Amino acid sequence: MLNTLNRKLSLALLIIVSGVGLAALVIGQWGMRLYYEELTQKLNQSIAMYVTSEHELIEGDMGSERAIRMLAHQAMIINPAVEVYLLDPQGKVLTHTLEEGELIRDQVDLEPVKRFIAGDERYPIRANDPRHSDINKIFSASEIRDARGLRGYFYVVLGGRLYDDISDRIAWSHISKQMFWSLLIIVASSALVGLLIFRLLSRPLTKLSCDMSEFAQSELGAENLFSQVGGQTTDEVVRLSAVFQAMAGRIKTQLEQLRTTDRLRRELVSNVSHDLRTPLATMQGYLETLIIKDESLEAGQRIEYLRLAEKGCHRLSRLISDLFELSKLESGSKKPDFEHFLLAELMYDTVQSFRLTLKERGISLSIECNESQTQVFADIGMIQRVFDNLLKNAIIHTPESGSILIRLTTSAKGVNVTVEDTGRGIDEKDLPRIFNRFYQASLTAEHRSKPGGIGLGLSIVKRILELHGSQIEVTSRLREGTCFRFTLPV
Repeated sequence: MLNTLNRKLSLALLIIVSGVGLAALVIGQWGMRLYYEELTQKLNQSIAMYVTSEHELIEGDMGSERAIRMLAHQAMIINPAVEVYLLDPQGKVLTHTLEEGELIRDQVDLEPVKRFIAGDERYPIRANDPRHSDINKIFSASEIRDARGLRGYFYVVLGGRLYDDISDRIAWSHISKQMFWSLLIIVASSALVGLLIFRLLSRPLTKLSCDMSEFAQSELGAENLFSQVGGQTTDEVVRLSAVFQAMAGRIKTQLEQLRTTDRLRRELVSNVSHDLRTPLATMQGYLETLIIKDESLEAGQRIEYLRLAEKGCHRLSRLISDLFELSKLESGSKKPDFEHFLLAELMYDTVQSFRLTLKERGISLSIECNESQTQVFADIGMIQRVFDNLLKNAIIHTPESGSILIRLTTSAKGVNVTVEDTGRGIDEKDLPRIFNRFYQASLTAEHRSKPGGIGLGLSIVKRILELHGSQIEVTSRLREGTCFRFTLPV
């Protein structure tokens, strides 16, 4: 339910306003009680003194029931809610006007009484109520003295039994109800105004959050972004933070890609210049020779020079074609055209085109597969290019009398393809770089002397398999051979 910032703020506001309202009600009641007690105690401050001064207690009558009832009668004329007690100098109750069994405590703490009589204390001052064991009430008190000095205290509790009865009956009085409903209306009005203000203030943020969410899903491809941070239970701030993090990550990735692209561009220019220069120089040399020595050349020499120039043209054409194909694959402009076909048939057709080359180089090629179980779902043209490049690579790096093995096996994930040769192998430190463009430019002179390789074949293979959701793996040992593996889906 609390899936927006506005709802969270609204709930927080309701809790705060309700808490403030309840606190105001409690503090108001407490303040009213203090005000009433202070007012009552000040109004009745001299009631005990007035009674004792009007009716001097005779020594013989000190503590008698007749004397205390007479004093109680005089005090109740002034305030009918009082209760009268006669205390000795130590605070012990000598006489009272309570019914039998109502006196709970017979000792009153005299410290508040003395402060009251001294008159230097802020009101209200509370002292023990003899009718209760743990309740203190406001009071009035006066010393009782004669010629012999202090004889005791006249102690008047201003909130007696009558006061308690009336207080219990009007606990939910008309005034209390008015205060409650007035406070409730104030709290409700404050909450409604606060909710309206929060809604108006959070509306632009909500709209921005929606716009950023749509942008993240459409432009950043982050459909599952919000499920990672709580889905629909997140508010606008959390969602904006998630989008910001996604955008920051995308920008960082793109900056890294730009740096990588710039580095690859410089490497590409350097490598292309190197690879283009060789066939161009070859063609230029032989063509210049033909032009300069045209009449002096024999027919056999002229044909040989033309063939060498033609090989340079083919090499240059192949390089340009591979560069163009790799560019389309990496830019995303070339997409796979998926269809069902038997991978074994495609493999046999591809191998057939290499039979003459294999025979000339004395390399044996064997195939292990179950043709009926090799159906895959892929782009037949792209997969043929994968086989073509892997076989070319194996033939180039396999010496005479070597062997090449192609194996097709099925698994739960698809058809597993293995192309293994007994060639010179690849150094372990070079394995991570063999799929880079123009990797062959960094090989030894012995490797570069072999015809046919221009260093783009494995890059094209890797990109094609990535478009099919597959990854190519390679293992190799020097002077023992190399093995490529990948899986195509069924």
